Amino acid sequence: MNTMQIILTTLLLALAAFTASAENTVTVSDIEFEKEQPYASSRVFVEFPLGADGLLRRTIIDYILEVCRTTYPGVTTEQPVNTCDEPTFKKYLEDYTTVLCQLCAEDHQDYVMSLDEEDKPYEVAWFSYLSIQKVADADQYVSYIYYHGTHTGGALPDTGSEAVTFRKADGIKIDSIFKEGVDEDMQPLLWKYLLISEAPEDPDEFIAGINKFLEANYGDKDHLPIPYGSSFLAPDGVHIQYQPFEIGFWPLEPELVIPFDEALPFLTDEAARLR
Repeated sequence: MNTMQIILTTLLLALAAFTASAENTVTVSDIEFEKEQPYASSRVFVEFPLGADGLLRRTIIDYILEVCRTTYPGVTTEQPVNTCDEPTFKKYLEDYTTVLCQLCAEDHQDYVMSLDEEDKPYEVAWFSYLSIQKVADADQYVSYIYYHGTHTGGALPDTGSEAVTFRKADGIKIDSIFKEGVDEDMQPLLWKYLLISEAPEDPDEFIAGINKFLEANYGDKDHLPIPYGSSFLAPDGVHIQYQPFEIGFWPLEPELVIPFDEALPFLTDEAARLR
C-alpha cells in the first residue's frame, strides 16, 4: 500500500468514525413557552434533540411526544413526526402550551362557578407545568427525566417525575435498571444513601419519621421501595428519585445516587453493560 492509499484509507476511517459518532451524539435546544390567562398559567420546557438524524434522536422525540400525550391527555394538538426539525417542534410546543393554559383556565372557571354565592371569589391562580430535560450524557447512553405538576386549588400541587435511559448505539430504551427481586438485598444501600442525600441534623429522628410513614403506608417500617420508574444512569452512578409522598411527607423528594461499584450486583445485564 503506497503513501496515498494509506492517507485515503485513514481519511475514510476517520470519516466513518465521525459519522457514527455524529449519529449517536445528542445536542439539545432549550425550548420554553409560558402562557397566561386570568387566574391560570401553563409553562412547558423541553430540551429538544438536534444534530444528525438517527435512531437515538428519533427515539428521544418519540419519548417527548409520548410524555406530552399522556401527561395532559386533554391537549389534542396535532403532533409532528419524529424526524421533525426545531421550527416545526417549536410550533407544536407553542400550540401545546396554549391549549394547556386554556384547559387550566376553563377548569378554574368551572370550579369558581360551582362555589356557593356566599363564598368569596376564588382568586388563587391555577397552573400546569411540564419539563422534559436531559440529565445525563455518557459515551454509551443518555438519560432524560420529566417533571410535571398541576395546582387545582388544593393545599399542595400534584407533582411527579419519571426518568428513562436510552442506549446511544441504537436508541433502545433501557426498560429496567434494577433486577427483579433485589429490594430486600438493597435495603442497606437505600438507607445509606438516603441519609447521605438528606443529611438530617438528627438521623435517628429522621429514620423514625420514615419508619412511621412506611409502616402506615406499606405495612413494613424498615422497607424502602425502589422507584423503578424514576431510576436512571448517570456518570456518577445510578440515580433513584423518589416521588412526593412515596417514602415520607412533603416536601421529602430525595434523589439517591449510588456509585456503580456498589450498585453493580443489583443492575440488570443491560444496564450493567452501559456503566
